[in-house]
Amino acid sequence: MSSALLQSTDEVNDARAAVFWALGDPTRLRVFQTLAEADGPLNVTAICERVDCEPNLVSHHLGCLRNCQLVDSEREGRKKFYEVSRPEAIEMVALADECLRQNVESVLGCEIVREEE
Repeated sequence: MSSALLQSTDEVNDARAAVFWALGDPTRLRVFQTLAEADGPLNVTAICERVDCEPNLVSHHLGCLRNCQLVDSEREGRKKFYEVSRPEAIEMVALADECLRQNVESVLGCEIVREEE
């Protein structure tokens, strides 16, 4: 993984915020993690079974992840199969986990974050 940051511009910062927003919804993050941990592409039914959500909600979240180019889809017959398209995004979630190891309680207790929810 490259440690070089892109030059901070309004456009780059907006794009960064969009990626974090896309992964910021707990259900969407579970969908993403399910795909990241899968042995291969999954269809909506398989994802629903693993994240315990309705198909329309999973499809909505997959649409967001696909629009942000974090997942790809491929149609096989009447079904679409999804997989992570950006391995770097998996690494980003892993880095977030590393950051949380020392301060998960502080993050969960952040009043500012709670106010914005």
